[in-house]
Amino acid sequence: MAISKIKQLLISVLLLAPAMASASPDRYMGTGTCSSSNCHGSTHARKSSNVLQNEYFTWLKHDKHSQAYTVLLKADAKRMASLMGLGDPAKEPLCLKCHSTYVPSAEQRGEKYSAEDGVSCESCHGPAERWLETHAVLGTTHQQNLSNGLADTVSLDKRAQLCVSCHYGDKDRRVTHDLYGAGHPRLSFELDTYGVLEPKHWVVDEDYLRRKGPYSPLAAWFIGQETLAEGVVATLRSPALSRNGTFPELSVFDCFSCHHNLDEHQWKSRTYGGKPGKLNVNVAPLVMLQHALLALDRPLAEELGQLVVSVKGSFQADGASDALGKMEDLLKSRVHPLVMKLEPGEKTSAAVMRELATFAAAAESPKYEVAEQIGMGIQAAMATSPDLAKRYKSLLDKLFVTLKSPNHFDPGKFTDAAKKLAQKLQ
Repeated sequence: MAISKIKQLLISVLLLAPAMASASPDRYMGTGTCSSSNCHGSTHARKSSNVLQNEYFTWLKHDKHSQAYTVLLKADAKRMASLMGLGDPAKEPLCLKCHSTYVPSAEQRGEKYSAEDGVSCESCHGPAERWLETHAVLGTTHQQNLSNGLADTVSLDKRAQLCVSCHYGDKDRRVTHDLYGAGHPRLSFELDTYGVLEPKHWVVDEDYLRRKGPYSPLAAWFIGQETLAEGVVATLRSPALSRNGTFPELSVFDCFSCHHNLDEHQWKSRTYGGKPGKLNVNVAPLVMLQHALLALDRPLAEELGQLVVSVKGSFQADGASDALGKMEDLLKSRVHPLVMKLEPGEKTSAAVMRELATFAAAAESPKYEVAEQIGMGIQAAMATSPDLAKRYKSLLDKLFVTLKSPNHFDPGKFTDAAKKLAQKLQ
């Protein structure tokens, strides 16, 4: 039998074996199964392979996800748990769901599994029991690995859904106002920027392009924003998530509705939408998406903007159920398909930069959270075009100088920097 046929037979056996196994849930095998220097544990990238083979080392040494569990061992976490009336945060499901690869069932834990590994390989790539061996076999396709339980992180919308489930929350994981009150840090998310800072453990080279297709920073930004917007709408539509018993869940509202730093006299410069002290529902991701969509489909953006106004105006009175239902349909049926097929060139990227810079320049005393998202959006658009980066990098740098610290953020300096960028983009 020819060697090629023998190789194909071996691949077929490896791929068939998982299907012949029990239908019980796949097991999580632990980072110890990935850390060999011959697998993903090399201390440096290898040129002889179509993958870097230092992915585990990059995660361990440079990625904050690897430290997510150890955060639960610190005094601040224990203080927060105490204020919440909880036990050891390192054993609380509420904390472990986002600070570890959470596997409550002992039957699903392989010999090398450990929650102490933090947010590890299998948190993102899925339980490895069936794909651990096959994904290393030459000739195995990505689709075959997906069939064996590998999570699809190549599709940007699925990647975004995975990230948003912790970095914003879903029906199973949520940072509530109680947690914020106890001291939990503010959650923030942007798919492209966070993917770069993670840091990336892959390279978009010829092999990547052949197997997974092109990567566009602006496309990733749009898909991340749209996914986050869907998450916000789902939360606002859910009585279980938007209410805390008989009271509204305050984490769905804008923090600055009630909170400001009197020492820095923020109240002297903020208008609070003309309603100081009144709760304002936080729909910042939808506002961001609305303004960026002006560069792609102005009528669609304006339709989304009208729904945003309706939600902000009626959520407190009646839950804005009608407007939120229309918004959910609009996002899923029209916005999602639009951003998924986006192939941004220099013209589209420049248009998005212009819309976001114009939005920032016109904003009256913008909040840090919104300003930060605007900056990351402009950066993603600029990163999509080397020519745009060359022309506008210095102006973007000046914009980011104003975003260095949320505690010392000056809205006026931010809008001044945005105005200069907007003027150059006209």
